[in-house]
Formats: sequence, structure tokens, C-alpha cells
Amino acid sequence: MLRPFEMDLPKWNSKQRALRALGILGALIVLVAVSAFLLNNVIATPVSPREAQIRGWVNDLHDAGLTKARQSAQQKLEAAGEEAVPALVTALHSNDAVLRQNAAEMLGYIASPRATDALVQSLRGDPVVAVRANAASALGSIQSASAIPALESSSVLDASAQVRQASANALDSIYARVAQSANKNINDVQAITVAPGQTNVVYLASKRDLLVSRNGGANWDTLTQTLPSLVSTLAVNPTNANIVYAGLHSQGMALSTDGGRTWQSLTRNFGNEAIGQSTVTAITVDPANPMRVVMAHGIRIGDMNTTFVPLGILASKDGGKSWQYVLDLNEGQLVTRLSVRDNKVYALTNDKVLIAPLPN
Repeated sequence: MLRPFEMDLPKWNSKQRALRALGILGALIVLVAVSAFLLNNVIATPVSPREAQIRGWVNDLHDAGLTKARQSAQQKLEAAGEEAVPALVTALHSNDAVLRQNAAEMLGYIASPRATDALVQSLRGDPVVAVRANAASALGSIQSASAIPALESSSVLDASAQVRQASANALDSIYARVAQSANKNINDVQAITVAPGQTNVVYLASKRDLLVSRNGGANWDTLTQTLPSLVSTLAVNPTNANIVYAGLHSQGMALSTDGGRTWQSLTRNFGNEAIGQSTVTAITVDPANPMRVVMAHGIRIGDMNTTFVPLGILASKDGGKSWQYVLDLNEGQLVTRLSVRDNKVYALTNDKVLIAPLPN
């Protein structure tokens, strides 16, 4: 006797669902494979023979020693000039530290402004000292004013003395180029600074004149005799390029809120220790808090005000209206540059970097 056909519906549905899931998974795998093929072979911009040649030269920079292959590649890349910049910039992101180091050096030889942003990123973030040092040197060769804020920061904050020195040398080179673009002899320039948040804005103090460029030094406006006194240092608010602080030679400190056209004295707010021929040697504005200003100052004494006595580092939480003590300075500790990071002030002196916590 024939048994009636019986279908186990739950089991049959489970098999159908499993088969359907496998089908969908297979379709997705095929889709991914096809997409990858299209991206690699159809959509991607084809590499020209010249680009392939330049990339080959860049890859030859991976040798730590100056081999014949590396030397030949350097000569060819330098001759290629601007053509080689994109491949060298790409090499700055390589996992090979030697390649990054040599690519940064090569960009210094070519000295293309197009590489400025990439070199600034390497200076700020590369974990290898030699790469950061070469990036700083390359920026000095390019001489773009937009690199000044990053170089000023690394000349104080970098843990490596080699990088700090390379940054300082690069700054000297850029300062000279900026002075030249303003038709000024560098010996007649007391201070140069760039707005950190708007790096096309450059300020240059020459005697009591303030020169302002809003296109990276290509053109300049001169504010004649606008400065209250000879300037020893300048700093710009990171969020407002029109707010400028000036450290003055023997007259303390002044503030402008209109791009240097008019100034108000902040010296009376320092406290009694500033009485005398007060000179502010360095100023910085906290990039994380534009109302926090830090400065180093001292007094000039003697018949000709020739002897400078450092007093200390002070900080303001209200843009310069009031000040708090941060650190005493000893005789000979002339602070030439300041920077703020993680609620600490870093002060560059003749032979070391002083570090002190800032008041809350």
C-alpha cells in the first residue's frame, strides 16, 4: 500500500531560507569582485609613462645610504622639479621611514610651495625625528610665510633638539624672505608674525612702522608710525587676525584690535614688578583658548638701558586685562619664544626649554 506523500513544511522552509541566504551572499561576493576590478582597471585614472617613471625614482629613495641608485634618483627628481612633487608628497605618507625622510629632503631641493602643507603635516605629526627635521629644513628652503606658525611651534615644542634647531634655522630663512618681499633689510625688521588661523595674513614691524600683508607677503600696506615704540615681538590671536599683541622695547606691551591701526597699553596691568624700562620679549596666545595670553618680560637698567634683567612669565585669562604669575626667570634666561600645549607653557631660552603649568 502506497503511503500518502507528506511534506514537512518547517524543514522545507528552513532549507529554502538557507539556500536564499547563500544565493545573496554569493551575489554580494561577485558584486564586490566586479567593483574592485572596475576600480582598478576601468575607473582609476591611468598612470602615464612619465608618472610611472617618476614613481620609480621616488621608490629608489628608500636606501638609507647614498647608493648609486638613490643618487641617480635624486638628480633625476630634482631635474623633474614640479612634476615630481605629487609623488614625493605621497611618499611622505609611506610606511617606510627612510623613504619619508629622503622624500622630505628631496622636496627641499625642489622647493615648491605646493609641498608646504604636506611638509607642515610631517613636521607636526611624523614619529621619526629625521623626517621632522628634514621637513623643517625643506620648509626653510621653500620660504613660504604660511609655514611660520608651525615652525615657531616646533622650534619650542618638539622633543628633539635637532628638530627645534632645524625649525629655528628655517624660520631665519623665511623671515629674511618675508623682509625682502616687503622691501625691507632684515636688519631693520624687529618682528615678523603670521596669523595662525589665517596664514595669508602677515605682520612685519620695522622701527615704528607696521607692514601688513593679506596675501602671504605678495603685497603690503604700510601703517606709518603706528607702533607705540620699537617692537621686540608680535603675536596674533588664532581666531581673529585683527587682534595683535606687541611686546615693546622698554614700554611693556600693547594690544590692537583693528589690525594694527590703533593700540592700547597693557603694561599697567602687569603689576609692580614691571615698573622700570619694561620689555616683553615673547608672547603667545593659547590655540585652544584665544583669551589666554602668555608673555615673558623683564626690565632694562643702566644709563643706556643696555642691561636686560629677566623677571618672569605671566599669563592672562582675559586677553591681557589682568595677569597671573607663572614662573620666575633667572639672570641670563632670556625667553625668545613661547608656546602653549595641554595647559602648560613652554619657554625657549638660550640653551633650554622651560616648562611650567598654567593657572586654571
